[in-house]
Amino acid sequence: MKKAILSISIWALFFCLARVSFAYETIPFRNGGNIEGLVEFVGNVIPKDKTFTISSDVKYCGKEHRTEKYLINAKGQIKNVIVYLKDIKAGKAAPQETVAVIDSKCTFVPHVMIGFKGNKFVLKNEDPVLHTGHIYSHIHGKTMFNIALPEKGSEITKTLTKTGLMELECDCHPWMEGFVYIFDHPYVTITDENGRFVINDVPPGVYTVEAWHESLGTKSISEVAVQSGKTVAIKLEFTGK
Repeated sequence: MKKAILSISIWALFFCLARVSFAYETIPFRNGGNIEGLVEFVGNVIPKDKTFTISSDVKYCGKEHRTEKYLINAKGQIKNVIVYLKDIKAGKAAPQETVAVIDSKCTFVPHVMIGFKGNKFVLKNEDPVLHTGHIYSHIHGKTMFNIALPEKGSEITKTLTKTGLMELECDCHPWMEGFVYIFDHPYVTITDENGRFVINDVPPGVYTVEAWHESLGTKSISEVAVQSGKTVAIKLEFTGK
């Protein structure tokens, strides 16, 4: 009986330890490598963003709004894809900079941003109309906070205390949508209009590179080997959900 109890206790301890997650650690190192690449859509039909008519606050918002859900050019290259090293444990320090998103002409600018845990997040209204900062944890997740921005120049400031995706919405203008993806490490970037990205100063090692797109989901490449002073080139391809 005592052996059985001891066995159960050991297994319980094992599972408790297995659930412990180790925080990212800033370490000194020299002569890191780089990862550069391209993110493309390779399906038969490239998804297109849509333009629709606006019915409220037309004087300031305009009569039409074009979505930013895809941003794929004629060559299939995708803008606004967040590319990052998955589960990296140590490396250079994360930037100490504020994430600023602006309500401008009834649009969140920029539409997609990167944030870092422990830094400030600012949402500012530059329109002379009421907006709300309705922030969710992940897409259609739980409300983190919902604060009115009643006039031009009003703003809110919060501290980014958790990692993961935040979705931004405005209850007054339902077409408004934005995203802030929060990390505890600096090895993350966003693709440009040609689907290009670079992650610099990576400690030598073997990594999994993951890419997130708001409408197409996630893709990853494992076993990406980074060598000191060298650049490795990769390609990530989306085919749609």
